[in-house]
Amino acid sequence: MQAQQDQVTFTLRVPPALQAAAKAHAKQEHISLNSLIVRLLEREVAQKGTPQ
Repeated sequence: MQAQQDQVTFTLRVPPALQAAAKAHAKQEHISLNSLIVRLLEREVAQKGTPQ
């Protein structure tokens, strides 16, 4: 992951049930919710590649 100064902040709206499930998953992995979301986004982008 990149250094803190190389990051941006944005608002993400999700259903409450999804937030609860994501928080539980992050807790199980011993990581923050933010870290979980970044990992999932990185994985998805790596699998799909950059749109052309």
